Amino acid sequence: MSRICVVTGASSGIGRAVSIELAGRGCTLVLGGRNLERLDETAAKCRGLGVVVETAAGDVSTLGHATLLFDKAIRLWESGGEMPGVGASISHVITEIGASTPRARPRLAAVFAAGSAYFGPTLELPDDTWAETVGTNLTGLFYCCREAARSMAGRGGGRIVNVLSIAAVHPFPQSAAYVATKYGGLGLTRSLSSEFRKDHLHFTAFLPGSVDTPLWDRTGTSLDRSKMLAAEDVARAIADIVCSDDLGAFDEVHYMPPEGIL
Repeated sequence: MSRICVVTGASSGIGRAVSIELAGRGCTLVLGGRNLERLDETAAKCRGLGVVVETAAGDVSTLGHATLLFDKAIRLWESGGEMPGVGASISHVITEIGASTPRARPRLAAVFAAGSAYFGPTLELPDDTWAETVGTNLTGLFYCCREAARSMAGRGGGRIVNVLSIAAVHPFPQSAAYVATKYGGLGLTRSLSSEFRKDHLHFTAFLPGSVDTPLWDRTGTSLDRSKMLAAEDVARAIADIVCSDDLGAFDEVHYMPPEGIL
């Protein structure tokens, strides 16, 4: 079955890798990210794989950005995954004998991979950095999940993967804001999973260990990045969940480097 997937954080890191992996599997995409130039680069790579892609640059912590993303996804869903006005008829396909038959609706899905991080002594954590981390990792995640639930509940349900961190269950020192928001994200995901299961919405808390992404270029790290997971490997695991036709739910997934916690 075809899918229309909203991906946040698509301008870099895990979000970009997931977008490209899903495009390779034929998914129609709605991509969000803060950096317009890098978001356009991701979209171009995905379109090069032959799929329809829409974009919306913005910050998930801004009220209304999630609504914009899902408005685009719903329009694509109503058109059967085609850009409105392009390709086959919106509601029908013409058979060889000239009769029209209903077009099967694609499934809606979402991968919320937008994230912010600060690593350093808690007593030196700036107030605005705390607010930014909470805004992106928790408030923004809530806005996205709420809009996903509103959009999917009456349209056959769907899968939502919240990309968190192993820090949600294994706290690290000098990571107070990051760990707090990942714990909160896990609690949010568990609560939503329980609330919306009856509506055929399956929320997955995806907890990767250390992943080699541009995040480390900004924050710095003493960890050996060669031992980290590759973003492309993480993307394949997430895409397996998104594209699964299994009726079961992947409530919580831990995906770790071979050496475990680094």
